[in-house]
Amino acid sequence: MSDKVIIIGGGVAGLSTGIYGQLNGYDTEILEMHTLPGGQCTAWKRKGYTFDYCIHWLVGTASGSARLESHRKDVQGYAQDGNHAYV
Repeated sequence: MSDKVIIIGGGVAGLSTGIYGQLNGYDTEILEMHTLPGGQCTAWKRKGYTFDYCIHWLVGTASGSARLESHRKDVQGYAQDGNHAYV
């Protein structure tokens, strides 16, 4: 039986923590109060307009940028292993 980690919040940090926890053998559970994960990296529609709250977070996250490249490789590899449904 593996140790369990309960993560409060399904934003970028919470989802990343869940992925890294599972990569390291922990059973993880993410608790999110909204119907969709993403936290501040989400969008919503109002009166025909789409408000993308995440755009400020994307600065410096282009493919190949040093800021998130190692994190992206870890998460993408995990999401594509066929056993999990993250990202």
